[in-house]
Amino acid sequence: MMNRQTQDWHAGSGARLCRRGPSHGTHAERLFVRRARVFCVLLLAAALWTGCGDTRPAQEPEGSIAFQSGTGSSGVNRTHVTDGPPFQRPGLLVPAYEPTWQSAWVEHDQQHPLLRGATAGLTTGIAILEITPFALTFWPAAVGIMAGATAMSMLGISQSDPADQRISPPDRVVIADATKSLRPDALWRESAAEAFAQSRMTPVATVTSYQAWGPDTSGTDPLVEARAQGLDGVFEFSIDALGLAAGEEKDTFGVFVQVRVRAVETQGGLLRYERVVSYGPGQQVEGLPRADFYTVEFLAADQARVYRQMVSDGLRRLARVVAEDPQLPLPPFRAREQ
Repeated sequence: MMNRQTQDWHAGSGARLCRRGPSHGTHAERLFVRRARVFCVLLLAAALWTGCGDTRPAQEPEGSIAFQSGTGSSGVNRTHVTDGPPFQRPGLLVPAYEPTWQSAWVEHDQQHPLLRGATAGLTTGIAILEITPFALTFWPAAVGIMAGATAMSMLGISQSDPADQRISPPDRVVIADATKSLRPDALWRESAAEAFAQSRMTPVATVTSYQAWGPDTSGTDPLVEARAQGLDGVFEFSIDALGLAAGEEKDTFGVFVQVRVRAVETQGGLLRYERVVSYGPGQQVEGLPRADFYTVEFLAADQARVYRQMVSDGLRRLARVVAEDPQLPLPPFRAREQ
């Protein structure tokens, strides 16, 4: 009798244990799922908090062009020299009509801000899923991560700091108008003539050139006029490009200029000297200090007063560097001093 009861007791206990087994397993799975979801949420929050979902504009490399006038490509520095006797009576070539400057702001990112934010959020979500293998099993959590990262990034873009819009349309207009009114080519020639007079003690005559405007209006040969004035060589000073380039610090810009100097013999038109120099942020010239950089708001203030001054200073500095180049087809300094 005791054995029978003992067997019945053990059988009942086993049945109860069997019934408890599935219930205990379901509770563990639910607990694991909840913990996994909480971990995903915390991981998403940490990633967005530390900047993985940051969609603000990145800093452009120093020297990246933001605004340019002219057709030249910045960053070119070269010198070409042909041997020959120095010019004893040089002249300065001046066009009768100044060229029209075409200015344009360079857009590095053409993607719509919301689309850019969605892309950044989607990338963040994928990166989180790559380090959470269980996301493939628990797909609701994976979907939540992807949707949350995308929505958070798009919200961040739509509510971004106005300072992220680094160049406002009014400031763009002021800078472009200031470039036209500066008459950069004339300013560059005046700076060069002044530098030549101070360093070379060389009087520079003026040779006016007229370009052809069509089949009915022929231009003039400046070398003919130069020979008529008794000149043995002419210098041509021109600007390939100028504008604003990214500075060393974020959201700052500095003036860059690229100038060209050519020296031609009046007899035969032989090119004796050509030099192209670029100066500005990221473009260092020996003998000149590093280019200054400021915010566009500061450069455009007071009708771009600071911007105008920086362009003028840059051209005058380059004029002194070119005037002191010993490779110029001019007598050396010592001969001039004697």
